[in-house]
Amino acid sequence: MLCPTCGHLLQKLLVTTNSGGKFEVDHCGRCGGTWFDPYEINRIPYHEVIRIAHLTVLPKSPPAEMKNNLCPRCQSKLEKYHSEIMPKGVNLLRCPKDKGIWATQKALEEFKKNQEETIKEYKVRKIAFPSLSVVFAPAIFIFLLFLSTLITVTNLDKAKESRISAAAIMDQLQIVSISPTAVSITFKTKTSVKSSISYGVSSLELITRSISHQPTTNHQILITNLKPDTVYLYRIILEDQTGRKYTTEIRPLGTEAEFIDKSM
Repeated sequence: MLCPTCGHLLQKLLVTTNSGGKFEVDHCGRCGGTWFDPYEINRIPYHEVIRIAHLTVLPKSPPAEMKNNLCPRCQSKLEKYHSEIMPKGVNLLRCPKDKGIWATQKALEEFKKNQEETIKEYKVRKIAFPSLSVVFAPAIFIFLLFLSTLITVTNLDKAKESRISAAAIMDQLQIVSISPTAVSITFKTKTSVKSSISYGVSSLELITRSISHQPTTNHQILITNLKPDTVYLYRIILEDQTGRKYTTEIRPLGTEAEFIDKSM
């Protein structure tokens, strides 16, 4: 397979996960880029990224970049992948067909460093990240009382407004680990809404399941087939009777036996 950046032949390198598992990645020893098959980028730890970087022998002059970044597997044109929780300035390329990820050496280091710091903070504190409903509680209160005048949302972008509104509508969120591979999620809403959940081991690969097909104030779902001792990410989407949707911030979801989240 050829490097999408410089056209150099990719070489297979064996990497080790934090749990001792091993898998191969395709690495360019000339420009430092690495190709990951689907989900592999989430398995490689930061210290292995640094080890691979030390194996790269960068030429004195930067290699000429290819005009078209093509997937090394199927030759489809790679597309830029954007996500709201990715570090600012980090760009990853993704194959629309094979779903693999191409990362330059610099982008990979910054992405994995940010990802591991986020997971480490969660595991140390064993609590969900602070919700925007706490940080912006005064703004939420005013927003709910004076929605018609839009006093509190005139300076907020659409994404922040959506997260604040979702946090204000939701109540009594409980996430309980039923088994090492299943969690139960229940919550109430102050008004009748439809609900769904998007979750995955990375923000790059979220799947969505419906929680409540019809408007209701009581919501419950059992998520199964999860990986044991794994930190997932999730967000909840609410849809009111006018069709307007509100999405919570992305939060961690653990499968540890003791994991219980009652953060809202």
